[in-house]
Amino acid sequence: MRRPFKNPTLKSGDRLEKVGTPGSVWVVKHLINPLHQLPHAVILYDKNHRETRMLALSVLCDESRYRRLEDRSRKAADD
Repeated sequence: MRRPFKNPTLKSGDRLEKVGTPGSVWVVKHLINPLHQLPHAVILYDKNHRETRMLALSVLCDESRYRRLEDRSRKAADD
């Protein structure tokens, strides 16, 4: 039985770090919402934009797999 998936609040430009791999930062390039499938996102590796992955939003929003990093522009504005 599949659990219902709540629509997350990820958006283009959000930065995520892979849990257990410090410094492995990925940036959301764009969201994909295919018909009859779970929503996905294309992410780019921050250190090499040629490396991309497409993952389900449920994976990216799973705090045991990825954690969202604070937005750089918001952090700079607070300083």
